[in-house]
This record gives sequence, structure tokens and C-alpha cells, in this order.
Amino acid sequence: MKNGGIVRNDLTEDDKNCTNGIKWIQDAFGDCVDTDLKLLGFIIGFISLLLWLVPLFPQLLQNYKTKKCDGLSLYFLFFWLVGDTCNMLGAILTNQQPIQKIIGVYYIFQDLVLWGQYGYYTYLYKRGERRGTIVVPCIAIASLTSFCFLPNDASHGHFQAFPSSPHSRVIRSVDSLRDPSFENALQMWPIFESYTDVLGYVIGSIAALCYFGGRIPQLVKNYRRKSCEGLSLLMFYIIIAANMTYGISVLLACTGWLYFLRHLPWVAGSLGCCFFDFIMISQYYYYNRRQAAGTDHERLLESEHEE
Repeated sequence: MKNGGIVRNDLTEDDKNCTNGIKWIQDAFGDCVDTDLKLLGFIIGFISLLLWLVPLFPQLLQNYKTKKCDGLSLYFLFFWLVGDTCNMLGAILTNQQPIQKIIGVYYIFQDLVLWGQYGYYTYLYKRGERRGTIVVPCIAIASLTSFCFLPNDASHGHFQAFPSSPHSRVIRSVDSLRDPSFENALQMWPIFESYTDVLGYVIGSIAALCYFGGRIPQLVKNYRRKSCEGLSLLMFYIIIAANMTYGISVLLACTGWLYFLRHLPWVAGSLGCCFFDFIMISQYYYYNRRQAAGTDHERLLESEHEE
């Protein structure tokens, strides 16, 4: 799941302004970092965020070198795009800070480039079409999307970034609406402080399911092909590292069971994605050894035949 990232520490009633926290972190990320433990959690979460900026690069490079995308499951790409789209919608609907909207656009941009590669190498490259006829339009679409989604002025809300599973990359608002009518309406949902929290939780859960469930079609495709050729192993290593650092940052920032429940979809999604990614890596090594053994056996038969 694309959901590493900055984990916001909830403020107490006595310190809503985070007077003892690090100001630039509070201003940029809406995160109150006022202890060494919280600072460590923030640093690890920030590392996770950086990792989620690059996992697709190895796969994009692999596709470019081999000039094919046969190893990728179309459903895997579809669920990945849906998850990132949910992140972007969450950033817009909950009026998050511009940096989160920019990151959301960047994720969708990467997805569109990967889809462009898939369409080009699968349907046009083999027919001798001019290179770039799909990739260039995808870049144009992604750029247009960024202009449509970016705000004209700065937004005011705090945020919580889980750049899923990553990728993980799920963006959830933690703004609190202090109107008593909202608080009364949410009495049946004690873990939420506002409708914004509920909205972010629902969107994050949908994205988590997409990142989690999208692994299954890829695993099935690998099993049917008896091969992981075309998949970048480095991509999955980066994704696992991003999800693991996210999980550590959540544990370091955890203040109680309510905090854990608020993060449950992303924690569960991260662990689930790591589980499937480890299976994916196991498939990769198993099928590679199997193919290598088959090649050695064929060479042995050829040498015996020549003798």
C-alpha cells in the first residue's frame, strides 16, 4: 500500500497551537513535533514519503529497456491508479495544503506515464508506430490535471499524509470542526472529531483496499505465466521499505488506542501490501531459479546429443 509518510501527532486541548513544537514542521505539514520521540517519528515518516516518490522509476526504466510491459497486470495498474485518484480527491475535498495536492498530482502523473508505456509497448510499438505517440499525450494530460487540481490560493487545513502504500500515500485530513452540531452528530463515531475526519477515513480505506487488492491480480498473473519477467524487483523492495518505515513512524507517534484506530486502515493496508510484496519477491526468485535450471538441463541434453 502506498501509505508511508508524515504521521500527524494529535494536539491536546491545552496546546492546540503547538507552542513547544518545531515551527517549520507545524507550518508545512501540520504536525506538532515537540518531543525527541515525535521528531524521530517525523524523520522516519519523511523518509517514507521520499521513498514513495521513486518506486515507479525502476519499473519505468525496465519497460523502456525491454520495450514491453508483458509482465504487468492491467488490473494491478488499474487499482494503483484508482488508489492514487482517491488520494487526490481526498486532498481536494478536505482542502489540504498545496504541498499535498502537488504530491497527489505527481503520483497520478507517474501512473499516467506507466499507463502510457503499457499502451504504447503493448499495442503500438510492435506495429512500428512512431515512438512517443502515447507517452507524450499522457504527459500533457497529467500536466493539464495538475493545473486543474492545484489551488489558486493557499489552503488552511492541517493534513495527514500516507503516500500509499506505498505508495503509503493515502492523504487524510485531520481538521477538526468545532461546531457543537457536528460534535453531537458524531457521538456515535467516538474516534472521529469531525465529518472531515470521517470523509478522510472512508477515502483512505477505499485507497487502502485498492493498493491491497491490486496485488492479487499481479500474483495470479505471475503464477499463470510461471514467470516474473518484466517486473522490476527494485520497485517492490522500495515499496516494502516505504511501508515498513511508515509502520514504524505510526508506532513512534502512537498515543493510545483511539490513535491506532484512526490509523487502522493504513496500518492494515501496509502490512497486507508487505505480505503480498514478499510473496511477489519469492515468486521472482523461485521462477528465476526454475528457468535457470531448465536452461542448464537443455544445455546438458544438447551437449550429450552432440557427443
